[in-house]
Amino acid sequence: MRLTTPFEKACNSLINILFVVVLSFPFWYTSFTLTIKKLIILLIFFLCKLIFIFFNKNRSLGMMLTNTEWKQRYPLNQQIFHALLYTSSFSTLLFWIYFPFDLFLLNMFFLQIPTLYFKKTTFHGYLAGNMVTIKK
Repeated sequence: MRLTTPFEKACNSLINILFVVVLSFPFWYTSFTLTIKKLIILLIFFLCKLIFIFFNKNRSLGMMLTNTEWKQRYPLNQQIFHALLYTSSFSTLLFWIYFPFDLFLLNMFFLQIPTLYFKKTTFHGYLAGNMVTIKK
């Protein structure tokens, strides 16, 4: 058993993002504004995370496909807080201020990557009580 690598964490997130993008396809062709569509995608992401918390021991699709799991069973309030922070982190892909993906790049380079290397978990995992994933 070992801690997951940054690459494995990135793969988990990429799989989770692709899963949510596929689930959100029906909303892409509606007359909703772009902002509403983005908020729907965020809601789907958060609801998926909650479903995995309650029905799959907080193992997301990305975790299942990369064969990773949580180091321990974390309290429910910690898992829900992590879900909120993970969704917030994901939202940086959808919204920007000056140019596309500016918030995402700031998130990656100044929050996620440094926290991964210094704390061995993501920024949202660290803030949620040092939630860590492992690979068996």
